[in-house]
Amino acid sequence: MATNTGKIATVIIVAIIMLAVGFVGGYYMFRGQQVEEVPKEIVLIDDLGREVTLDKPAERVVSLAAAATRTLYDLGAFDKVVGVDKYSDDPPEAQNKTVVGSTDIESIVALEPDLVIAWWYYEQKLQQLEELGIPVIYIHPTTIEGIYFDILLLGKAVGAEEKAEDLVSNLKTRVAYIEALVKNLTKTTSRPKVYLELYSPYKTVGRNTFTHQMIELAGGINIAGNLTGYPKLSDEYIIEANPDVILYESDLPLENFTNRAGWDQINAVKNEKIYHLDRHIATASPRFIEGLEFMIWAFFEVNVSETSGYITIAATSKSAVQTSTEMTCLHELFMLQDMLEKVITEIL
Repeated sequence: MATNTGKIATVIIVAIIMLAVGFVGGYYMFRGQQVEEVPKEIVLIDDLGREVTLDKPAERVVSLAAAATRTLYDLGAFDKVVGVDKYSDDPPEAQNKTVVGSTDIESIVALEPDLVIAWWYYEQKLQQLEELGIPVIYIHPTTIEGIYFDILLLGKAVGAEEKAEDLVSNLKTRVAYIEALVKNLTKTTSRPKVYLELYSPYKTVGRNTFTHQMIELAGGINIAGNLTGYPKLSDEYIIEANPDVILYESDLPLENFTNRAGWDQINAVKNEKIYHLDRHIATASPRFIEGLEFMIWAFFEVNVSETSGYITIAATSKSAVQTSTEMTCLHELFMLQDMLEKVITEIL
């Protein structure tokens, strides 16, 4: 009798353990399927410090900022974009969307947007939209941290918060790798002086811009780093600064630079270190990481993607690590459950 009682007690204990294991396993299995309660409203703070309230994640977005258009694409929310400005050509299919004038209120309203995203300098010209009840988010990132902020901001606005967090995590990992790489490169190689010419001749970037930060992160020294904003330089200033590398965004031919008066004295011209910089990878979108990698190639003739450790780092994301960890836990739980089932069978 005592033996039977002991067996029954053992079975009960094992059954309780199995129930606990099953509960934990069920938690991991179905956690991702739980339906989260949709908040009644979404409160956002844009780059101008303005509070923008949405009733729900935006479904019809008009993007009047090319960087935002690309960011929405990278967030997997491109299907929510119903209109863009004429500069939004990345991805190329953006031009298949309805193109509107950046200050054409009537055309924007006709698209029935529940959110408009625009550069900061359009604030005064787009006030009428908010008077009509259409929320507007203004972006103005001046640092790479500002780009991260905007990715998270737009992700929250369109209901893609998790994707935004993963994207920012991936970008931060890749930037950290680039910082370590540049630190190593500059131990044996001098940092080159760099002149970046924007689309307009002689117009460049000052220290309070994310493009300046890109130059510095990639190991260069911005010759206009002592200035602010987007100054227009003179021939004399550039010749005296004597940049080692020249980057330019315009479609001007190379001869436009080599034939400028006095520029034959500049190191970048003498050493043929003049490179075209695709504006799509030097703007405030997730593609800035490509711009950083291009700059490192231009400055040090090093292809980042071919350096050791790069592929592994580029492929790593927070969600991937989390999923891997959860799968390991599930595997261990299932093994334990199988073992307990065998014990019960032997007892009975």
